[in-house]
Amino acid sequence: MDITVVISQMIQLFLILTLGYISAKTKVTNQKFGIQLSNFILSITIPCMMIASVATMPSNSDKNDIVLMFIISVLFYIIMPVVAYLIIRILGVKKEERNLYMYMTIWSNVGFMGFPVIASIFGEGAIFYATIFNLIFNVSNFTLGIMLMSKEGKNALNLKNFLTPGMVASLIAVAMVAANIHLPDILNNTVKTVGDTTTPLAMIVIGISLAGISIKSVFTELRLYPYVIIKQILLPGAAWLILKNFIASPYILGIVIIIIAMPVATSAVLFANKYDNNVALATKGVFITTLASIVTIPIISYLLF
Repeated sequence: MDITVVISQMIQLFLILTLGYISAKTKVTNQKFGIQLSNFILSITIPCMMIASVATMPSNSDKNDIVLMFIISVLFYIIMPVVAYLIIRILGVKKEERNLYMYMTIWSNVGFMGFPVIASIFGEGAIFYATIFNLIFNVSNFTLGIMLMSKEGKNALNLKNFLTPGMVASLIAVAMVAANIHLPDILNNTVKTVGDTTTPLAMIVIGISLAGISIKSVFTELRLYPYVIIKQILLPGAAWLILKNFIASPYILGIVIIIIAMPVATSAVLFANKYDNNVALATKGVFITTLASIVTIPIISYLLF
């Protein structure tokens, strides 16, 4: 693993975030623009990213590894709500913040940060396996995730809300994997180009949201410090101890553990904006865990692999 590549990737993300922060502080953008941009990302760029990543899957992929990654992903998002609930009880999270903490624990930054970091550690071929994980991420995120982040809870999952662009794109992507469908080059290049804007735009949204709260308050959110240790060191460490007994391939095991070690998904801020949740806490959670990942991801990589 080239540690400089991983660190460089993290620094680039923070520089883009800083641009979003400066743009809001200098009145080039405002919080309303951040909300509109969040909706654009959720409705346009993320669906394009999902479809493009599946369309470019390698033809020589090991079918057994694909099935294994799919099963692991499904089991992960079934088990994680229970693990997340235990973590928030251990941390003594306030009742009004529990759903948000559960969201931040269950959904890590698989697509925005996970793809480039995994590619830097395991090579470009690993992105497809991360994509499988990301498919289940999106199916669960646009169902259970909406329930947790919306004040309407289960009532938010009517047919209209269920069939969001992200959910529809997830279902299309799953069908494409199952049927081994590839888009024509001109279509694939188009959706890939749009999808590639997701990461920088998402970091800009976080920067804009960060501009709306006190920087001091970000670092005085004391509960986030033990939370980082649990989520980004203890949780992937425990997952490794368990999964190494069931996953024979060090390659697949490594991809899964690095995904688990990722910081809070930037969709926490996007969903908080969309569903009028605690945007300030979501922004703090994404910022602190992403900052910590500059140290925690290399540590996990060296200790476990």
